[in-house]
Amino acid sequence: MLRPLILLLLVAFAFTGCTLYRRDRELLQDHHISGALYDKMMRHEPLTLDEIIELSQRGVPGPFIVHYLQPTYYVYKLDANDVARLKQSGVPQGVTRYLLATPGMFSPSQAPVWYDDDPHFHDPYWDWRRF
Repeated sequence: MLRPLILLLLVAFAFTGCTLYRRDRELLQDHHISGALYDKMMRHEPLTLDEIIELSQRGVPGPFIVHYLQPTYYVYKLDANDVARLKQSGVPQGVTRYLLATPGMFSPSQAPVWYDDDPHFHDPYWDWRRF
């Protein structure tokens, strides 16, 4: 009984985690995003600075861009020239702030630490006997 439920959840995750919602796809189409960028976003891949600039120049709202970028967990390492280029290209300040914050948000030092071999560590939410 548990296996069909797990299989159903995996299938549901596979279909929801690989693409954008219909309203998000429509927003991108309404802003006439290039085909290559649209396809890349359908696969939810990280974007380059040039692609972020394209989204901004096509009028895609800054909060949408940040909302798309967050679950990619991509770390952007911007220098002063990159920041100036983003500003000159009209990228919203909130998007630039997000890009600048990614090294602190997603760097390896921020990753959770698991102590599987520590005899004093016990994860109360995991019980291998349930499976």
